[in-house]
Amino acid sequence: MSQQPERLLVDLSPAPAPDEAEVRSWAAGQSAFVSSVMAGMQPERDAAVRGIVAVGAKPIRFEEFGGMDDDPEAAYQGQVAASDIYIGILGSRYGRPLKTGYSATHTEYDTAVLRGLRICVWSTEDDQDGRQRDFRDEIRVFNTTGSYGSPDDLAAAVERRLRMLAAESICPWVKVGNTIFRATSIHDDGHQVTVKALIKDNSVAANLESRRPNSGYGRNSDTRITWTGGTTAIRISTVLSETSTSRARNVTLVGSHASEGQSNVLDMGLEGRSPEDLTELAMRVALLGESNPLGAMSFMAEAENPLPFIETLGLSEDSIGQVAELFIIEELVGRRGASHLTQFRLGPKHGGRRRLRLGWMPVRRYTNVEPGERLIEGDAVVTAGVPRNRRPGDH
Repeated sequence: MSQQPERLLVDLSPAPAPDEAEVRSWAAGQSAFVSSVMAGMQPERDAAVRGIVAVGAKPIRFEEFGGMDDDPEAAYQGQVAASDIYIGILGSRYGRPLKTGYSATHTEYDTAVLRGLRICVWSTEDDQDGRQRDFRDEIRVFNTTGSYGSPDDLAAAVERRLRMLAAESICPWVKVGNTIFRATSIHDDGHQVTVKALIKDNSVAANLESRRPNSGYGRNSDTRITWTGGTTAIRISTVLSETSTSRARNVTLVGSHASEGQSNVLDMGLEGRSPEDLTELAMRVALLGESNPLGAMSFMAEAENPLPFIETLGLSEDSIGQVAELFIIEELVGRRGASHLTQFRLGPKHGGRRRLRLGWMPVRRYTNVEPGERLIEGDAVVTAGVPRNRRPGDH
């Protein structure tokens, strides 16, 4: 399915602000856990709840756990695990350590990370004790934190952030061949994929329209589509385009799943390393800059690092991680045959690197062998030149 390298096209238009009905519809299925030291923080906790309720989501907080049979520590960890969003409020004090050595807030944060919740954290502008500063700095490895000066500031910030999450969720990023844009919906029934989007970039819209079968542009309608739910080769059958009065185009793209041959080299082991070992090595070499020990056979553990190129696209901080995830899914699932990603976290940039935590589940090769999750974590390289002489992910 490989074609000549094409210039990557990205519609950088911000996600359209959803109307109130769309926000309410999204928020109705979201629960947000409020996490902070209890003593002396009631105004801030109440403010966070106001921000959550303002968008229509369900606030979850320790004050409402009364009557549960579980011990307190198990109760709040269970409530965090059952939530969708973590709202952390860091005041001046770290809080009393539990038997684990960590405060309740720290434990709740760790549970939220483990469960893959969206993390939103605000820190006071006042002075903090030493452990609280350390905890804040730990959070900032993977998350951009906000600050607040008063409970009213915090309530407004929580509401704004949740509305941003609503817009992102309603319009997720998708990659079709060499084009990246936000979709208003993605539907995959296992046989056919339908993508709907409001495209404002003329080059992106023209590229999608040119993928119609027999369009006369000489472009093959066979391509790859990737979104956070997966990646698949498709054969495009229909591209409908309707221009609105705003000069944006409502585009509907329909494609059927197409067969794709996996390179046999990716099913081979080498020097005592399994195919899964080679995949992990490839990701460590490409993303974390580790050395490749395979010498002349280094191509067996070869992948491209898309992060340096993504940094040049002018994306917002939130979008960098979402677009990077598309490229990683293409590499791991599309090229190297992994089953799916289990976790993906990309932190803020510090000194030309971003903290990366990447987990995936290998495909099951044998009925009597259960595959185990693969996980890499470290400082990913984001400032090197674009790998070799083509842009990552071009098809």
